[in-house]
Amino acid sequence: MVQRLTEKPTSLLLQSQTYSNYKSANTLKCLIACDPRGAIIFVSTLYTGSISDQELFRQCGIKDLLKGLLQCGYLKAGDGLMVDKGFLIEKDVKELGLNLNIPPFAKSNSQMPTTDVEMTTKIAKHRVHVERAIAKVKKFKMVSGRIPNVRLGNINQIWFVVCMLSNFQPNIIKA
Repeated sequence: MVQRLTEKPTSLLLQSQTYSNYKSANTLKCLIACDPRGAIIFVSTLYTGSISDQELFRQCGIKDLLKGLLQCGYLKAGDGLMVDKGFLIEKDVKELGLNLNIPPFAKSNSQMPTTDVEMTTKIAKHRVHVERAIAKVKKFKMVSGRIPNVRLGNINQIWFVVCMLSNFQPNIIKA
């Protein structure tokens, strides 16, 4: 999930729709999916910041992409999807026959079990590639700062092109 800050809209309705409690600012958010090498293979349209991660996942079309990847053999039943903690889509992912990999977190005043530490380390090694792919996108000047209101009419097209152009930069992981 990627959130981009926007200028504060003049419309009160748009202000409330784009306001993100998490960022305490007006934002647009989108879902980006990467393959194991860090190449971006899916970019959702940008949604207003008030949409929940779960609702964005259900609306953006990634489930159809995952079904297609399962049908053509690029993904296999039991393969895992990596997401941040708090991204509550386990039911949706299980329906597809996939597993959800969420970093475990320790409960307050307790030590994490060894198996959870190993799982966290393994997920972190892969997560860094997703973070690097997103960082490559954010380096593009057109989307690096606060998105101006005058650009909102065509920001989805700009965002998609920038995400795809980032795939032409050097690979994160060598094949």
